[in-house]
Order: sequence, then C-alpha cells, then structure tokens
Amino acid sequence: MGSERRRWRVRLRDHRGRILGAGTMLDGEHLLTCAHVIEGHDEVIVDFVAIPGVEPGSATIVAQAAPIGDDGGDVALLRLRHPEEQITGAPLHRTALEDNQRVRAYGFPQGSDGMWSLATVVGDGGHGLERVQLHRTSDAEPITHGFSGAAVIADKTGHVVGMVATRYATEAARVSWMIPVETMLGYLPELRRWAEGSPAIDPSFVRYPEPPAIDVLFAREFAQWLGGHGRSDVWVIIMGADDSGVAASLRRAVVLADREHGAGRSAAGPTVPPVGSVVLAVDAVGKTADEVRRRISERLDVAADSPAGRHGTGRTVVVYGIDESAEPDELVGEVLVPLAQRAHELGLRLALAFREETSPGVNVVRSSTDVLPADEDDIEGRLSLLETRLAELDKLEKDNLNDAPRFTGAPDAQARVRRLKGAVTQLRSAERDGEAEWVKRHLPACERTVARAVERARDLRRLLDENLARRAELRARLDAYGEMARNNGLVEDVELDAAYAPAWRMLFEGPCDLGAAADAVEQFANIVRKRIDG
Repeated sequence: MGSERRRWRVRLRDHRGRILGAGTMLDGEHLLTCAHVIEGHDEVIVDFVAIPGVEPGSATIVAQAAPIGDDGGDVALLRLRHPEEQITGAPLHRTALEDNQRVRAYGFPQGSDGMWSLATVVGDGGHGLERVQLHRTSDAEPITHGFSGAAVIADKTGHVVGMVATRYATEAARVSWMIPVETMLGYLPELRRWAEGSPAIDPSFVRYPEPPAIDVLFAREFAQWLGGHGRSDVWVIIMGADDSGVAASLRRAVVLADREHGAGRSAAGPTVPPVGSVVLAVDAVGKTADEVRRRISERLDVAADSPAGRHGTGRTVVVYGIDESAEPDELVGEVLVPLAQRAHELGLRLALAFREETSPGVNVVRSSTDVLPADEDDIEGRLSLLETRLAELDKLEKDNLNDAPRFTGAPDAQARVRRLKGAVTQLRSAERDGEAEWVKRHLPACERTVARAVERARDLRRLLDENLARRAELRARLDAYGEMARNNGLVEDVELDAAYAPAWRMLFEGPCDLGAAADAVEQFANIVRKRIDG
C-alpha cells in the first residue's frame, strides 16, 4: 500500500490542541472515527498528517451510534466544513476475519505525531461478541486510546477491515479491540456507500417472507452448533420447503449471525447464534455450480494451495437450497464435496441445506464428509487415513491436557491416542502378514472409535479456546477499568482494592471459574463507574 493510498490518515484534536484520537477519511469530505473520541465536542480539528503542508480543517458530526457500555456501538461519521481535494479516501472492506491474521493501525499515542503498531487477530469478544480482540506483537507500540478511531489494515491485502476502539488501556497492555467493518455498517448504514467486498449473506435471506413460527428444537441446536458445539464440521440439514419451521429457523439464524444485520440486536436466548458466527451464507436456489464457487472464493481464501491450519477455526459457511440449484449434481460433486473434505484443514464448518432427504446429493455429501475412501477394499488408504486422524488426535489431546486444568468445570481431557495407535499398529501388522479379511472385519470398529475420539477432542478444544478467549477478554476489561480508576485519581482506595483483588486472583491464579470471574470484574467496573460519575 503506497503513500498515495494512505492519505486518508488523520488526527483529531479539540480546540485546545489536545489529541482526541485518530480518524479515517472516506473521501475528500467525510471521515470515520469512534463516537467516544468526539464525545462532548460539536466540532473537532482535523490534522491531515499524511499530506505535508496542508492546513488543518474542522469537522462536525453527520451521524453516530453512541457507545453501548464498553463494547458496542461507538461509530461516528463526520463531515469537513471545507472538503480537502488532495485526499484519497480509504474504502471500507467487508471481509471474513481469520484468527492469527496480521493487521496494523496508525495511531497517536501521547506525545507522538503518529506511529504504526502491528497486531494479530485473536477472536471475537465483548458483550454480544461484536468486537474482535487484537494482540499487538511483542515489539510493537501499545494500541492505547490514542489509536481509537484508527483504521485497522489487513497486512496481506491492504484493505481496511475494521477500526480500533480502545477507550481505556494500560501502556503495557497487549490486548485491544477493533470494530469490524461489517459491524460498523450495521450500526451506520450511511457508511455502505464507501464499502467494498462481498457481503457475508445473500440478500435473499433478508427478503424471504417469514412464517409465523420457527422450529425451536432445531433453532436451539443450530445456534449451539454455530457457537462451536457438537456434531462434526459438516452438517447436512433437511429443511423442507421455504415455509417450513426448519427453513425459517435456518434463515433467521443466518441473519442474526451476520455482523452487518445483527449489530446492536436486542434478540437473545438459546435460539440466537453468536454474531459473526456465519462468515458466508449462499442461497443456491437457481444458481449454477460456478456461481456458487465464485461466491465462495470472493469471500474466503479456500484455494487448493491454502496451507493447512492457517485460518483458525469456526468459520461457518451455509449453503441453502442445494437440490434446487441450477446444477445440483455439479454443485455437490465439484464444489461442496471437495470443500467438505478440506473443512477441518481450512478451519471451516459447513451447513449444507437440502429440501428433501431423497435428494441424490444428500448421500454423496454424507459419504464424503469424513474424507473416507470411497472403496472399502482400499485397506491401505483407510489405514493411512486412520494414521492421519491419530496425528491430529495426538496434538489435540496434548493441547487439551495442557489447557483443561486452567478452568473449573471444564470436562476432563482424555488421553486415548496411545491405545488407539496400538490398535492401528496391530491392524498394520495383520495387513503385512496377509490377513486382509481379518483386517477388513476389525477396521470399521477402529474407524468409528477413532472418529468419536477425534470429535470429542475437537469439541473440547473449541470449548477451551472459547474459555481462553473469554479469560483474555476479562483480563483486558479488568485492566482497562484499573487504568480508568488511576486516570481519575482513584489510587490506594480500600473499597476498589477489595473488589480488584479477588477478580485478579480468579483470572491469574489457579483454575479459573469464568462465571465467578465475570461477576467479580463487573462488580469492580461498577464501583469504578459509580466513583467517577459521583
């Protein structure tokens, strides 16, 4: 990304010269920042830091979504009183964010004229999971509140994929937060005129007429699955006609899980999926296989040479009405089955929805989702697959055994891989000794046992990853309110210290009870807010 394309960077100050935060010019007249950055100001000074010699301008608010607590809303659109012709605006880019994705932001920490900081995407967090957590790299500048309002740029593409929204952070903190572009578009639809990139869900999911009732049991199970619990990475759903309860529940979940349509939603409960849990939903009705393929490739990097494990986990793709596509056989055989066979490798979960159980594609997908060899006589292929899955199980169990003791109430991590490796070794020996019939009789039971062990280990890994992310979020929240208290002169306060200490112990010492820790952090935050508000 050259300097010409970075002219959108601006610094915001009040009329006394104090730095408020950062902003992003969208064109020569409009700019984007956090609502908390301009809170209490009808007009702010705009410094065009990327264009030497240009005099500062001033801007006023056009539209804003005020902060909701500490982790919702907080988006503002401003307009310059006098447009700046030399500005090249930064287009906002819809994208499917990936764990461990490298990003950067340009902000204005205290005493600085501006500097870059590097970070990686960790995962969703905050109330409602609207924010995305960032961890700065070890040698990078802390992303403090001087970065609030700064564009978050994906290193790989140079696209603006979010905005820093760190209202409070200690100088040493490694944790900060960003608002994804799609969430900002949900809060301020006015921003869509500057947005590029493929949307997460097809427009038809919003336009479908809703029947009077949903299928509550399916809706609850599907919401849990979207949250990373249960079943395998591929789920074949028989949904019936558009007016069925299952089809309606599926469409409702897709809309609620979309960042752009689910931002700031009031819906809650066991049938409501996490915001951002669907990264792509394609309505395949009437579409060719190539149209669906292009839709997937526009949104996700799933090229044949994509390295395994690069993408993180939990990115869900929904394909609706597969058997009513223009080319159902080609769609299943050429697009969906190859994707299903690489789902775990790519960090994907696929919800594949058919109208009828009798659709030919249903059995084709089901027979392929575990990447089992089509030929049951291919003993060598089946044994090789077992060894591949045991290698995955070995890593999962080591990670699970390390992390499970960190949390109270977490299921016990099991160590099954050694025994299962012994069973596979026995099958290998029998194969070499020419006992093919004996191997074929015992191989299916071993395959089922390994499949169950891998699925249980994956489920536990998802749970532990969620716990680790939640603990990091609570640590950051406790840290932020600690800084808020210090910034307001609340030091050596007996009541605050008494509330802070148990929260800190729960989060940093011994097994963590996340529920109790969340309550303790909230109690400390409430006391801080009450003290500051008088």
